[in-house]
Amino acid sequence: MTTPMSAERFSDRFRYYRDQPQQQSGVQQLFEAISSTERGEEILCEQAPWALTYSEEPPAPVEPQPPTGGLDPRGSEEAGMAGPQKPAPVRPGDSYLLVNDRDEDLEAYDHSGKFLWKIPCLARGQGADTDWSHTNTDTPPGLYKLGQLYADYEQNPNPPCSDTAMAYGWYSFDLEELEGQEVKAGRAGIMLHGGGSACGWPGAWAGQQPLHPTLGCVRIHNADLRDKVLPLYRQGTVYVGVFQEKK
Repeated sequence: MTTPMSAERFSDRFRYYRDQPQQQSGVQQLFEAISSTERGEEILCEQAPWALTYSEEPPAPVEPQPPTGGLDPRGSEEAGMAGPQKPAPVRPGDSYLLVNDRDEDLEAYDHSGKFLWKIPCLARGQGADTDWSHTNTDTPPGLYKLGQLYADYEQNPNPPCSDTAMAYGWYSFDLEELEGQEVKAGRAGIMLHGGGSACGWPGAWAGQQPLHPTLGCVRIHNADLRDKVLPLYRQGTVYVGVFQEKK
């Protein structure tokens, strides 16, 4: 005994077996069945209304385009500050982290310039707020991108006390200079990381550890590295624009 199939069930089966052998076999059987009917030639005509409609592919979704000439999301808060000299060459999937050391925060934007979130941040070294040209002073202003990732948290979320774990925290990223801002000041090895030796242990490994100045790196909370920066890093290039107060 056969069970009649409704139009909805027929449609459901075709969607479920999309591009599978069952669907290919079903299409062949359906073609042969239609061909054998009195109106088969009319139905299977290339100019039949249903055939013209079905042969048209739906329009592809419009992909957001990056701003012409790249992305530079600085606002009035960065007016008068030293910062990047050029926009970031973002592409779909990329993002931009804007670090304002005067305001002690970091804002994230997607490749189209859409604001994503804001978190606490320091780009502070040892010395005056307007000094970034000497060893261990503030992070040199300019455009960077995140390079090598050191995922210590993923290797061991509960590590023993060590100088590395205290200094860098859960995650750390190399910052690759894109405007020669490090080498011009005789600097090197600047990173984005968490931790904080001044927090002691296990304070430096806490998710929301106190933010203390580094020796010139960019520092944010450990949990923000994992929950906010890491997802952006894993979906595309992350550019970092650092802004500092001028003398």
